Amino acid sequence: MSSEPRHVAVIGAGLAAVSLCAALRAGGYTGRLTVLGDEPCQPYDRPPLSKQFLAGERGVAEIAVQPAQWYVDQGIDLRLGIAVAALDADTGRVELADGSALAADVLVLATGGRARRLTAPGGQAAMVLRTRADAEALRERLVPGVRVLIAGAGLIGAEVAATATHRGCRVTLVDPNPLPMEQALGPHAARALHAQHAAHGVPVVRGGVFAVEPGEVTLSTGASVPADLVMAGIGIVPNVELAQDAGLDVDNGVLVDAGMRTSAPDVYAIGDIARIGGSAHRSEHWDNACRTADAAARSILGLPPEARRAPWFWTDRYGTHLEMTGLYDPAAEAVPRGDIEAGAGTVFYLRDGRCVGAVSLDRPLDIRAAQRLIDRDVPVRAERLADEGTDLRKLVAARA
Repeated sequence: MSSEPRHVAVIGAGLAAVSLCAALRAGGYTGRLTVLGDEPCQPYDRPPLSKQFLAGERGVAEIAVQPAQWYVDQGIDLRLGIAVAALDADTGRVELADGSALAADVLVLATGGRARRLTAPGGQAAMVLRTRADAEALRERLVPGVRVLIAGAGLIGAEVAATATHRGCRVTLVDPNPLPMEQALGPHAARALHAQHAAHGVPVVRGGVFAVEPGEVTLSTGASVPADLVMAGIGIVPNVELAQDAGLDVDNGVLVDAGMRTSAPDVYAIGDIARIGGSAHRSEHWDNACRTADAAARSILGLPPEARRAPWFWTDRYGTHLEMTGLYDPAAEAVPRGDIEAGAGTVFYLRDGRCVGAVSLDRPLDIRAAQRLIDRDVPVRAERLADEGTDLRKLVAARA
């Protein structure tokens, strides 16, 4: 729009929504800000839900995105525990489930996603982990000796397996892939993570869930696994229903441009639900929530977009820390530095003499260097990356 909007309403109250508000205020926006969230609690970070919060090592206040006073200080009208029933993309009118309504000059959809449920008979009874309430309910059940079956050995499933094992549970992981996470991380890092399960007494069974019954799960292989608790960690379903009903373009997410604009004027989408045109997939990571929020804020304020930066995510399990930046390309040259499968190392992925991705186990500084190599498009030789004597900072500085 040609002038600063008088009122920006954000539908959703997660990290992306709060990051957007922070970016708008930091950019000088002085207008009205309203955030609408259907959960009754203050906005919180999701990554600790499968780790420190689930383990009981962090409390509610420690996972809050911002303290309650921050919203007051920033002049944000935070409305919690109320769902949005419908929106009108043409007029900016938002109808709430309690029968009230509001209107805004700009609408931002940050509705995130919901946990995907098992479709097998009895699978609806399986627990999931997406919300703080989910984590609290799951934590009560993770007591020493309980038999836990987790369907899905991706980020969430594996992190919960590690946390449950730490709490004394007897965990079995079930996944249809022979090497979970290989398509995202590459084979070296995937093997390193996969080996951790066996090292901590967690069997990983290849297959799917065929049926869930009290005390037992039947797998697609025909085998039966005793289980007191079943959890599904098989991804999320993007909450695009509001956008779809409002007539916005939707295809595995709400379609947006690089400035997070949807197909309707003055309506934006950020976070897990946004799929940038030309991208094959949505990104559901913490870093993406922050970056898409910043991009939308700049668009709303009429500021030029910032240069694209390499994506980044992390996972913690069994006391180790993995990070990845850029993308894994099966056709790229894999350049090991150290020995990631032995417990500490990095694998850089090169294409045409440029770094396009890197994954590291317990070597976060390597990832910082890789991010800069990617962002600055620095030419680099494989032998220099592989050489532990090479100072990666100097490689980056060559194009500073």
